[in-house]
Amino acid sequence: MPTETIASVVANGVVAAPAPISTVADTAGLHAEHPDRALLLSGDESGERVAIHCEATSFDAATADLRGVAALRIRGSRVLTSQRLILSFWPTEPAEPALSRLLAFIGNRPLVGYYLDFTVGLLDRLVQPMVGMALPNQRIEVSSLYYGRKAKAPGKYAVDLRLDSILRALDLPPRAGDDAYASALASAMVYLRLEPPQP
Repeated sequence: MPTETIASVVANGVVAAPAPISTVADTAGLHAEHPDRALLLSGDESGERVAIHCEATSFDAATADLRGVAALRIRGSRVLTSQRLILSFWPTEPAEPALSRLLAFIGNRPLVGYYLDFTVGLLDRLVQPMVGMALPNQRIEVSSLYYGRKAKAPGKYAVDLRLDSILRALDLPPRAGDDAYASALASAMVYLRLEPPQP
């Protein structure tokens, strides 16, 4: 399993508390009518991908507390750093407003990331009770793309799947930090190097 440092702080905060849910019937109605559910189920025709990375209190997606998420869009051969979303989550504040912003940002676009099962697993724990479903987005794990390329090379040797090692091996710039945004940007660069768009 790839490992890397999870930083503790990112920018931006969350806002007003969601309305309380009092009954099972209310919850079912929320799931059916929740606007974020429609976004996740809509067909995406933009051709964009979203690089995403989470920061949390541990590497166990079943128990970790989410502390931050960074996401940025990939369009064609460009990483749209001007179109990025950086959110913080704190135990004393409701998560739903920030999650709604995140779901609106990613829609049904494919997700690109490093250690993506952890990121999606962590988000699913929060998203599923809110909209009644887990994230349906296609997942593109950059360490798997890299491993697939190295496995085709002649000779048998161990493949270093640490994100910083992958960046060095592909002659890409190093991460500018160990926060969620730096990791999301690095994942986007690795993706474009390994899966360049077709002309």
